[in-house]
Amino acid sequence: MAVNAQYSLRQRLLIVSGIVSLIFIGLTALILDQAFKQSLNTELNDRLQTQLYLLLGAAEFENEELFVPRQLDAPRFNQIDSGLFAFIANEKGEEIWRSQSSQSYGVDLLPKQKSSQLPGQKQQGLLTLDEGQFFYLSLGVAWELDNKTLKGYTFSIAESTTRIDNTLTQYRVYLWAGLAILAVILLLVFTLTLYWGLAPLGKLAIELKSIENGSQETLAGHYPLELKGVTHNLNLLLQHEKRQHSRYRNTLANLAHSLKTPLAVLRGLVDSEKYQTDTLINPAPAPSQNMVTLAQQVGRMDEIVQHQLQRAVHVGPQSLHQSIEVLPVATRLSSVIQKVYQDSVSIITLDIKNTVTFRGDQGDLMEVLGNLMDNAGKYGGGKIHVSAENVQVNGQNRCRLIIEDNGVGIAREQVSEILRRGVRADQKHQGQGIGLAMVVDIVDQYQGRLAINASNMGGAKLDILI
Repeated sequence: MAVNAQYSLRQRLLIVSGIVSLIFIGLTALILDQAFKQSLNTELNDRLQTQLYLLLGAAEFENEELFVPRQLDAPRFNQIDSGLFAFIANEKGEEIWRSQSSQSYGVDLLPKQKSSQLPGQKQQGLLTLDEGQFFYLSLGVAWELDNKTLKGYTFSIAESTTRIDNTLTQYRVYLWAGLAILAVILLLVFTLTLYWGLAPLGKLAIELKSIENGSQETLAGHYPLELKGVTHNLNLLLQHEKRQHSRYRNTLANLAHSLKTPLAVLRGLVDSEKYQTDTLINPAPAPSQNMVTLAQQVGRMDEIVQHQLQRAVHVGPQSLHQSIEVLPVATRLSSVIQKVYQDSVSIITLDIKNTVTFRGDQGDLMEVLGNLMDNAGKYGGGKIHVSAENVQVNGQNRCRLIIEDNGVGIAREQVSEILRRGVRADQKHQGQGIGLAMVVDIVDQYQGRLAINASNMGGAKLDILI
């Protein structure tokens, strides 16, 4: 199933960049943390080994017994709870000496061993005591007695893990703080880069919006190579649509001009025989059936030409039309309506600001306003009110027109009927019943809407969005 939810290309790229940055920073932090931890362990092992050799240098073997001074040259061995201590065990695993720094610790500093380590054998590991955890390093040593026998000892050095743990914790704090700052900087750089890199797309969208609003006709900006093909093809399409639209209008104008003369001749023949409405004042002889048919067909041909011309004006897309100011058009039509219906229309009020515009063809605007104002003058009670405003619909600037009168109004059950071609609500007045249908066709062409309601003036209220 297709997903119609809108998404942002910039947002997608930022999310991907953020995820990649977090993964990279996380792996970097893990590698640096392990490397630093390994360096601390190596440093500790080297330090313990140095202390072990120092202890070996201070030990002496006299009268077949091992002697170690109470005080050592390293101050930490002589200080209680310094975190560093040493002890010596015999070949049976029994402790025979410990440094002063270990006096506050328990009796057994290492698990009991069945025998001492072999000469030259080293062991290291983690020692857990009540006072905490310690790293230890031990070395097996043997002295040769006078009877050519060997006597073994185990020298051990242990240091508290507190120092390393504190150092590691502090390092991790600085590491993660630094990487967090780096992540923020990278995200800002990525954001600025994306905005800079996608700026041509934003510029393209602005120019397309200007073309849609009618303020420019082609894409005139300078675009990168990746968008050159798109902008070039769009300009070709716009030029093609404009030429096609012009050809349609020119062809239809030629058609209207060609038909104008024959229709004028035929209508003149009909007028000469006085078959129009004004013959009711001075009745003439009954017309022949041919002349009646001729009058009907001339009127029908005129309606067809006018209607098809009006529909063909809309061949081009709406976005290619110019912005038309509504007030001048409404003012001219108001003057015409007052002249045509000078006996029945007493006042026409316009509530339209100078900034209200219609994005489309001026002929369409005149057709809509002209038909509706004509109907208001024909069927209303003498008062007509016209208002217009611009509204935003789905991000597009549309024009809303409201025409009201103080007539008898339109019954709700008649609304759907009068919108049909050729249907008239009032048969007393002259007309063919296609004016409102033409308005509906134009509104549909612009994907707008038309609503008929009751007006506060007492008559009908036609609300159009185009």
